[in-house]
Amino acid sequence: MLPQATAKSWYHNYDAFRTVPKDLSEASSTGACMTVVAIATCAILALCETSAFLTSKPTTRIVIDGNQDETLKINFDVTMLDIDCEHVTVGVWDAFGTERFNITKNIKKQTVDHKGDRKGEPYSDDDLLELDFADTSFTAEERAELDSDWGSSSDNFKHDSFRAVVDAHDYTMVDFYADWCGHCRDFAPTWASFESAVNDGRAVATDADGSKVNLRVLKLNCVDFEETCQEQRIRFFPAIRLYRRGAKDGEFAEYQGGRNEQDLITWMQEQTRQRHLHTGVTYHDMFKDGCRMSGTLDVARVPGTVHFQAQKSAVRDINPAYTNVSHTVHHFSFGEQPHGLKAALPAQYKQHVNPLDGRTFSVDKFHKAPSHFIKVVHTRFEQSGLRSYQQTHQSSVRTLQRSMTPQAKFSYDLAPVEVVVGKGNRRWYDYVTQIFAITGGAFTVMSMSAGFLKAGQVQVKAMLDKLN
Repeated sequence: MLPQATAKSWYHNYDAFRTVPKDLSEASSTGACMTVVAIATCAILALCETSAFLTSKPTTRIVIDGNQDETLKINFDVTMLDIDCEHVTVGVWDAFGTERFNITKNIKKQTVDHKGDRKGEPYSDDDLLELDFADTSFTAEERAELDSDWGSSSDNFKHDSFRAVVDAHDYTMVDFYADWCGHCRDFAPTWASFESAVNDGRAVATDADGSKVNLRVLKLNCVDFEETCQEQRIRFFPAIRLYRRGAKDGEFAEYQGGRNEQDLITWMQEQTRQRHLHTGVTYHDMFKDGCRMSGTLDVARVPGTVHFQAQKSAVRDINPAYTNVSHTVHHFSFGEQPHGLKAALPAQYKQHVNPLDGRTFSVDKFHKAPSHFIKVVHTRFEQSGLRSYQQTHQSSVRTLQRSMTPQAKFSYDLAPVEVVVGKGNRRWYDYVTQIFAITGGAFTVMSMSAGFLKAGQVQVKAMLDKLN
């Protein structure tokens, strides 16, 4: 027996899991509770870790865009709500400076509301004028500036825009004079009396409907404001003209009658009664139909803009500056769109393929246009081999100058990088390591906690014994 004991002793010394004889250890309720907690903790964490191991999450990384295509396909389906197919056009501009208008290749047009669900009618010139200036308002200082005589360049006013003065009133009647002109000096008292009668409200001008018009009478000194008189092509003095708000440059009525106050009032009233200025017109559709445009555009892979607007047709003339480019986007996307592409993408990427779809962008006044800015990021999915162009979208309503043609603009910018989406697989030994770490950590923490509790119990018991 002795040789056997001696033979076993050499490897017994390497035992890292030596046990204490049972009669030297003591079980406690605290240790039992901590053991139950440790087992429960290990089980819960092990289940969570197993679920995470079996459920792979996609990973993303950003690299320089490797797409070497020279062109990019834009797919669109847009309804212009108040421009008919005869007048609506689509065009493209890109950062290379290339601009194409009235593109027809690969584009279809379909008339909407052709059954009469919505009827539009054209605006008259008087309607456009009334609506164009309906919301015009001025501060007291601005009104004083616009109503003042242009008698001297050294008074307290700027006198920097004759057009602004004309557009601030329904009508503006002006006496162009020169200080050195004898006829102007003789006519000055008559004009002063006429100006006072009209501006103070004693002589009233009305339009064709009998509504009072906003008419301002003033005089302009062509010596101090020589440049303005040259722009207005004043050839003799005194020259008396009636300007209408919104009229084109060079459009005015020139007075040729007698130089007395009553003749001036009579002529002024005859001129203003020729137009309907305050009819209460409201904004409405201009065209009987709208137009739904769909198709594809091949553009250079650089930042650019797709725009929809109205233009004159071969058989009918319109003023494009007063058209409404409100629209509904049925579809707007980039790149090839194979059937089922969107459905095959992960859920978090589907919403960024075509974020504009189904949205309407409208304006209710002239000289305003909805505009879009789209950031485009090429995205590649390694596991499925799919490619998608993800979009982020911002929109706003632009206010334009009165002479500009409104455009529904879709500006886009391609990111120089691409997002690569891969499958986040975990290796088996990572999973095993985590399980061991959970088990060891849970029992170690509980063992330490049990030790602290037991030490605390001993201290409390000792203190109680001393008190007794």
